[in-house]
Amino acid sequence: MQYQKITDNNFVIKIKRGEKIVESLQKFCKELKVINAFFYGLGAVDWVKLGEYNVSTKKYHEVEFNKEMELTNITGNVADFPDGIIIHSHATVSDHDMQAFGGHLVDGRVSGTAEIYLTKFDSNIVKKYDEETGLKLMELEKEI
Repeated sequence: MQYQKITDNNFVIKIKRGEKIVESLQKFCKELKVINAFFYGLGAVDWVKLGEYNVSTKKYHEVEFNKEMELTNITGNVADFPDGIIIHSHATVSDHDMQAFGGHLVDGRVSGTAEIYLTKFDSNIVKKYDEETGLKLMELEKEI
């Protein structure tokens, strides 16, 4: 993985062939002490695992793809949690027939490149476990 600092809070990250996306983002955030951020990007994968969350059962249904696919979008955030940072991302991938699949990105292995733009926040946003949904949700200070 390589990165370039664009401004104090903005980075371009290039995840190389053979590297895993979520694992690489965790490593980047740990090394640069990023605990809150949003990111987006694109690229290509040769293995990806996507999930769909069922709020009623509080479980993910996961589907794995072992073929070359375009990573047409990855969008996500980084947030603080008592056990360490959480990378939460969704992705859309498409196959040779231009059929698209999307969902929660469990992880994916880069086949060509993944290029990601990440914006770090100065303020701290913490995620907390929500009993009702079974998810780790952002705890924000104001409500309307």
